[in-house]
Amino acid sequence: MTDHYPVTRGRHLNHVAWLYDPLVERLSFGRERKFREKTMAWMDISPTDRILDVGCGTGSLTLLLAERLNPAAGMISGIDAAPRMIAIARKKAAKKRADIDFQVGIAESLAFADQSFNWVVNSMFTHHIDTGLKEKAFAEMYRVLKPGGMLLTADIDRPTTLPGRLLGWSGRYLLLQPELEDNLRGLLPDFMHRAGFWQVEKKEHLYGLVSFFTAQKPEVER
Repeated sequence: MTDHYPVTRGRHLNHVAWLYDPLVERLSFGRERKFREKTMAWMDISPTDRILDVGCGTGSLTLLLAERLNPAAGMISGIDAAPRMIAIARKKAAKKRADIDFQVGIAESLAFADQSFNWVVNSMFTHHIDTGLKEKAFAEMYRVLKPGGMLLTADIDRPTTLPGRLLGWSGRYLLLQPELEDNLRGLLPDFMHRAGFWQVEKKEHLYGLVSFFTAQKPEVER
């Protein structure tokens, strides 16, 4: 019997899932965990929170977030469009005996009810999807957040250094990845505002290329 998964026109890494973790570790010179921890530093998480990790990949960040929750009261889900990524994430969770709901899913059509989560996080995900999908994805993240819920986005942003500009724009053209352009032009906050978020703030900028943003869903929708 063949599994049927939701399909996206966005880029995903199903074909290199087996190589993703060791490759990222090598290319980041061991800084990947530090980046994940820095991401979490901008999230004021309660042990009873419900969290969604969009574009979770092999679940590295999701697993770290799960450690902050009370398994009896909080919960965490991770979705990714790549089935092989989710398979690896599930194996990693099983090895750590972590109770995480990993699902194959697409950001532009989240399989969760309205107002399900206190936090939605996405890390190094949005530069894989085009303008239209970014609009739909942020609208979906807004929909599944509870009133007053928070969004954390960590991703490529407008470069602020020469190495950042060279790396970002060469990736856009040499790797034939037009999806990067919205990020490189600094448009992520615009997508968040249009989705309905307020208090959109850039919390930190790293490497001249990557920023951490937080945003909130209003307690009372406008």
